[in-house]
Amino acid sequence: MRIFFTLCWLLLSYCTTVQKSYAQEATTSTFDSLDYYKGTSKIVENINSEATEYAPSISADGKVMIFESNQSGSYKLYEALLDEERHWGSPIPVDSVNNYGADNDLIGGPNISFDGNTMYFFSSFSGGIGADDIYYSTREEFGWSSPINIGEPINTPGFDGFPSISSNGKTLYFVRVNDQGPQDEELREETEGQTCYSIYKSEINKDGEWSKPSKLPYPINKDCEKAPRIMADNRTLIFSSNRPGGLGKYDLYQSFLDDAGDWTTPVPLAYVNSELNDQFPCIAAQGDKMYYINNNDIYEVDIPPSYQQFRNNVIQGYVKNGQTNEGLASEIIVRDAFTSEELMFLSSNPKDGKFSLVLAVGGSYNVEFRREGYTTYATQYDLTAIDEYREIEYNVELFESAKLNLNIYDVEIFEPILASVKVKIEGERSMLMDLESDATSGQLELDLPLGNAYEIIIDKENFQSEYFVFDASGLMMYPSFEKDIELIPKKKEIAINVADLTNNSKVRSRVRIRNRNRDETIIVEGNETVGLRVGDRYEIEATSDQGYAYSTTVLDVTEEGIVNSDGEVEVSAAVDMKLQPLLVGANLTLKDILFESNSDQLSENSYDELLRVVGLMYANPTMAVEISAHTDDVGSASYNKLLSERRAKSVVEFLQENEIVGERFSPVGYGEDQPLVANDTDEGRAKNRRVVLKILKI
Repeated sequence: MRIFFTLCWLLLSYCTTVQKSYAQEATTSTFDSLDYYKGTSKIVENINSEATEYAPSISADGKVMIFESNQSGSYKLYEALLDEERHWGSPIPVDSVNNYGADNDLIGGPNISFDGNTMYFFSSFSGGIGADDIYYSTREEFGWSSPINIGEPINTPGFDGFPSISSNGKTLYFVRVNDQGPQDEELREETEGQTCYSIYKSEINKDGEWSKPSKLPYPINKDCEKAPRIMADNRTLIFSSNRPGGLGKYDLYQSFLDDAGDWTTPVPLAYVNSELNDQFPCIAAQGDKMYYINNNDIYEVDIPPSYQQFRNNVIQGYVKNGQTNEGLASEIIVRDAFTSEELMFLSSNPKDGKFSLVLAVGGSYNVEFRREGYTTYATQYDLTAIDEYREIEYNVELFESAKLNLNIYDVEIFEPILASVKVKIEGERSMLMDLESDATSGQLELDLPLGNAYEIIIDKENFQSEYFVFDASGLMMYPSFEKDIELIPKKKEIAINVADLTNNSKVRSRVRIRNRNRDETIIVEGNETVGLRVGDRYEIEATSDQGYAYSTTVLDVTEEGIVNSDGEVEVSAAVDMKLQPLLVGANLTLKDILFESNSDQLSENSYDELLRVVGLMYANPTMAVEISAHTDDVGSASYNKLLSERRAKSVVEFLQENEIVGERFSPVGYGEDQPLVANDTDEGRAKNRRVVLKILKI
């Protein structure tokens, strides 16, 4: 009769329960399926001993199990690790906790937080608030810390035990003694003389203060409940109860917290419940296998898909100091990416920075890692299209300083600049840094400690200074920043006047201005004003298609004016270019036509001027010219005569190589016979060494 009643009750439960993650239909095939899964239940190898193993807890990634056992005479905590072949290693005692109190102290009900950094349990250590209090230990580099009493209002003078922390770290479930006993009269008689428990919960605020615990309402607390375990979704609660309709004294039940904040009717876990006591469930974030207690041993069982909670992804890794690579304790805030609702507020481990997040698939999450005095790191996990369990390794670096990468370049021609960079804390006088950018790339990396705003001053001779404030005093989301500094060159307005050499009348012309210091070329019309860079040297060439030869000059630009080719400063800041009319008999002295000493070999410095001659000959295709070479009086007259003839021929050969017909040139060497000035100074002799183009035909 009892079995028949139980089956009927189960059928009714399956027909009426509509929980999202484990809704079922009461059909023969369903029970066949449950029987199959029930058959997968087996004792966990290498964990159990001849003593009692009790209250297992498993880490979110399923690789660490902590449980209590009385194999040493009194209940203590033991830890086992899962190897790469998915076998549990031999349990080792958690000495830092077990040796904290007296040898006969009861230590039990361990629960590992989902981030793996905290272990909750209860114990009868002396000096507590009650006979049995809830404690916690934090994971350290080589084990667990000494126990810390969680304090009031969770602990009371009565019994407080079997804690279970939610995956977001906000809610702690645990049990207290139910002094009223079971509501069911028959069950009250069966449990007379036994202790009954009720399930409570407490929530923590951002200040780390736990709220006054509240008793979970019906239908969770009904008669005698034990061992609550909140699952990774923070909505699925599995607990043990001896309520009527069960198969044994204590069976496992599962309830779901719906969107309205109500607990659904608990569903018995038919795939695991037996005539014996079935208690203390724990499920890793993967959600496909459950560990539990059957009588005095730890068992494992495959979970039917219809009972599985929401699938989860485990994101785990380390938060580290980006400069030293040391582990950091940081706050971890998880928010719903769509609503910005805060879902979790956790911390990474202070010893090595390890963290673990359990996130339900189907959602999208914004995650922030924060620590005072460090940069804040933000990322997003979009699991909306994910429908499978995954373990994601993800490491985070936080920095005590912000790296400001400067790219300093010329705003007009984009060339990198070697500039002086000074840094000081805003409002202070003394300089914190005085550096220079790289001459090749124009780059400079500033390492600025957080907590201040900094004034950055960039100076470069002949450029306008740049100034800005970099504020590193507030929330810093990124460890490095990049800023382009576009320096504006100082300029002097220079008038370019182009006139006829013979009558000084203005000539319509084209002026090409080439900067000899950098890659800059300016093309303007003659007789206008142009801004030229202070501190640079320019080569200016004026040409005209109105029957004139070209004219060139070189000048240096200063803030006061210009320095012409003769080394004279002209404050008027005007350049007068005189163009020679193309008339038969006109002479055009070529500039910068240089030869190796006592040689007719042209220097490369001569090529620019000779190419101008090529352009002039192309523009005037019927023009014929005499190319005459002159020397100073150093050496014999006959030698100088021959040398000048060879040099004139060398110039003609260059012009011919540039496809100018040779018949248009007449090379002549005059030697020292036609000096411009006396040969009594180096400067005079230099002027006499020249090449002249004389127009023979237009």
